[in-house]
Amino acid sequence: MTTKAQTRAGAGAKIKAQERPAKPKSGRVAALRRLAADLRSEWRKISWPDRETTRKLTLLVMGLATVLGLILGAVDALFVRLWHLLGGL
Repeated sequence: MTTKAQTRAGAGAKIKAQERPAKPKSGRVAALRRLAADLRSEWRKISWPDRETTRKLTLLVMGLATVLGLILGAVDALFVRLWHLLGGL
């Protein structure tokens, strides 16, 4: 015959067993291995630009950034002058 205390302890043990995280299934491990293999395969396909191409593209980006900065600076200066001419409303 079981007592109430034993029944409660048994129920508590079942709950604790259910709360434990499940061990990773082998399907997950296989999926992770496949992902790692795919990443390695894709990494090998990357073709990096040569030094000359990198230099040209870097100069292009720097030139465009400078031109856009000058344009935006001029527009900002124009708005500041208009603001002062109109009395700062």
